Amino acid sequence: MKLMNYKKIILFSIPLMFVLSCGKKGCTDPVAHNFDPSATKDDGTCFYGLNESSASFTFTPTSNPNVIVFTANNPDVECSWDFGNGTSGSGVVDTAEYPFAGNFTVTLSIFNSQGDASSSQSIEIINNDISLFDNPLHLTLTGGINGPGYRTWHIDSACEYHFGVGPPEGSTPDWWHASGNEKPGVGLYDDRFTFHLVGYKYDLLTNGDIYVHNTIGSTFPGAFENLYDWTAPFDDMPNESWDLTIDSVLTLSNGAPMGFYTGVSEFEITQLNDTSMIVKYGHHDGTLAWFARYVPEGFVTTCP
Repeated sequence: MKLMNYKKIILFSIPLMFVLSCGKKGCTDPVAHNFDPSATKDDGTCFYGLNESSASFTFTPTSNPNVIVFTANNPDVECSWDFGNGTSGSGVVDTAEYPFAGNFTVTLSIFNSQGDASSSQSIEIINNDISLFDNPLHLTLTGGINGPGYRTWHIDSACEYHFGVGPPEGSTPDWWHASGNEKPGVGLYDDRFTFHLVGYKYDLLTNGDIYVHNTIGSTFPGAFENLYDWTAPFDDMPNESWDLTIDSVLTLSNGAPMGFYTGVSEFEITQLNDTSMIVKYGHHDGTLAWFARYVPEGFVTTCP
């Protein structure tokens, strides 16, 4: 009986001794994430798994202050970066470019067999460096880096097929399309849509009203029927924002429209060049696909 008690004391003492041996800085246990083979049980804390401090990082500007090098302080983990500017990266060391001034939150996420952790820091970019910006869709939409920094578009009312509707799965307005100037005075042709490169700002100028699909026109106070659909009073929406993904989906903030309003503010750009933009967008109930063709302000269309 005494022998059994003695064994229990030994068995229960071993974990306690292990915890005590790892109660200070450093650790000789090779499975601990801060393993240091030169450490002794008295020179620090060993701990298992990862925490926020494990994901700490530093950053240093290059000769161009808009190009930043980020370095994870823990070299023995897998690293994933969110640079806060719409781009991401990987690796212990990575570089990010910031064409625009502003404050950006950078997040490092790390992974290894012990778990995962993340940490974030804010960085400030003082000046714009538009020369770093090379997204061709964004440059075409906004007019590029050599002009005023924005481009204004409007419906190409002069030409046939400037506006139409088709099946949701289609790529052309197979069910109906407008002839040139078929919808005058409804609030469609005088709208202006301006996309700024810096800050991704979107300005909607309505000149007081917009054209709205007949199924939702009555939900707008003061709206009235006009050439089958409805004209609705609608204020300008300056200082909104836009986002254009790599698969050419354009999203406008706060439900901002871009011409004939069907209850959506997400548009698929199917054609985009310096003289023409064609978009396909949905209907509020998902039953239709709408199409519109835009041209830049000041461009004179030559219709086929």
